[in-house]
Amino acid sequence: MTLIQEIGRGGMGTVYRARHEILERDFAVKILRSDMRRDPVVVERFKREARAASRLEHPNVVFISDFDQLPDRRFYIVMEFISGKSLREILNTEGPMNVTRVCSVLSQIADALDYAHEQGVIHRDLKSENIVLTQSRGREVAKILDFGLAKLVSDALDMQSITNQGQIFGTPETMAPEQITGGVIDQRVDIYAMGVLTYELLVGKPPFSGHMLQVLMAHKKQAPPKPSAERKGVPPELDELVLKCMAKEPSGRYAKASELVAVYQAVLHQAAVTANKKTQPPSVPQRQGASSVRMDLATDERGVLELKLHQSVLEIAEHLRDRNLGSARITQELASILEQEEKLVDLRNRKHLLQTQLDSIEVSGRERAARLRHAIISLTLETKGNLEQDGAPKKLAEDVRFQIVELERRLSEVISDQERSEKELEKQLASLVQELQTVEHEIKKNRDALFELVQAARASIGNSSTLRNAYGQIDELRQKIARIPT
Repeated sequence: MTLIQEIGRGGMGTVYRARHEILERDFAVKILRSDMRRDPVVVERFKREARAASRLEHPNVVFISDFDQLPDRRFYIVMEFISGKSLREILNTEGPMNVTRVCSVLSQIADALDYAHEQGVIHRDLKSENIVLTQSRGREVAKILDFGLAKLVSDALDMQSITNQGQIFGTPETMAPEQITGGVIDQRVDIYAMGVLTYELLVGKPPFSGHMLQVLMAHKKQAPPKPSAERKGVPPELDELVLKCMAKEPSGRYAKASELVAVYQAVLHQAAVTANKKTQPPSVPQRQGASSVRMDLATDERGVLELKLHQSVLEIAEHLRDRNLGSARITQELASILEQEEKLVDLRNRKHLLQTQLDSIEVSGRERAARLRHAIISLTLETKGNLEQDGAPKKLAEDVRFQIVELERRLSEVISDQERSEKELEKQLASLVQELQTVEHEIKKNRDALFELVQAARASIGNSSTLRNAYGQIDELRQKIARIPT
C-alpha cells in the first residue's frame, strides 16, 4: 500500500490517502499518535478494541479493513476511503440544512449507532466533522468516520479527561456532561451528541459555542436551546428530540438510537404528506351543486379499484399459467409485466430523489444568497455612514470595500453554482420522466393484453371454484369502476 497524500490531521493522528497496489483501490490510512506505542498492555488493549471496531459492518459506517504497527511501533488503521464532504464542510459552505435532509441524514446515522451499540461499540466523539456525505446509486448516503477510535485512543492514553497537552479529549461542543466529569460512559453519550448534531444541522452552529471552558460549563449546567428559537419552520418533534437527547442526566435521554430513527422517520413522513397535499391542484366543481370533495374521493377510489383489478388479473393469470390453461402468451405477458413494474419502482424512487435534491439546492441556495446579500447591505451602509465621515481611517474604509467586493464575488458564485446544479438536475429529471412515461405506456399495453388473454381463457376453467370466484371478483370490480364519474 502506497501513501499518496495527506488528507487530514487531528487529535487522533494523521490520515493519508493510500493506493493498494494489488487491489488497485484507494483506502484511507490513519496513523495514530505515537503516545500509544509505549506500554505492552496498551498494545493488547488496542488490538482488542480495534477488532471490535473492525467487526462493524453497516452501510453508514466506514469500515476498518486492517490495523497493525509500523516499524517504529506506531499504530495504523486502514479504512474505507470515502469521496465526499463532511457535514461540517457542508454547513460552512451551504449553511443550515433543510428539515427533510437533516432527518434523512440523521436517520441513517442513528440507525448505524443503534447497530454499533448492539455490538457493544460506542463512538464517544460523534460530530459533524466525523460524518461524510457521499453519493451511492443516485442517493445521498451518510458515513460515520472514526467509529470506536475515540475509545481506543483515550483508553490507550489511560486518561479520563485531560491529555498531556492540557485539553479535554474529544470535542467540547458535543461532549455529554458525564464525559466532562469523568463519569460512567455508555451509549447515551452518543445519544447526547445526536441532540447536538440535530441542532447544529438545523441552525448552522452548535447549541453551545465559545471558549472551551464556557462550552464545557454550559453542557454541565445550561438547559439546551430549542432549534425553533433560532430557525422558523422546525417541527416541534425535533425540538423535543434535541431537549431529550441533551438531558443532563443520562437517564433522561432516549435509551436507544432506534428511538431517534422513529422520530426522524415520522417527521419525514409528515413532510411527504404535506408536500403531496401542496402539489395537488385545487378542486374545481364541475357543475352547480357538485361536491369537489366527493369528486376527489371518487378519483382516489378509482385508483384503488383499478389497482385491485390489476392484482386480481395477475392472480388469475398465475393460476392459468400454473394449470396450463389458456394461451401460452400468458406466461410471457406475466414475466414482462413483473419486470417492467420493478423497473417502474426503481425509476420512481430515482425521480423522488432528484426532486428532493432539486428542492434542497433551491432552498439552500436561496438562504445562502440571502445571508450574503444581508452582509453586503450591512457593510455598504457602514461604509456610507461611519467610515465616510471626516477622520475615519482610510485603511479601514478600503478594507470594508474590499470585503464588499469579495462578498459580491461569492454571491455571484453561489447563484451561478445553484443555476448550474439546478439545470443539471432538471436535465436528469426530464430524461427520467421521459423514461418513466415510456415504461408506464409499455405496462399499460401489457396489462391490456394480459386482460384480453385472461378473458379469452374464461371458457377453459372448467369447474374450478377458485377461478370462477376470481373471475366474479374482476367482473364486480369492473362494474364498480364503471359507476365512478370520470
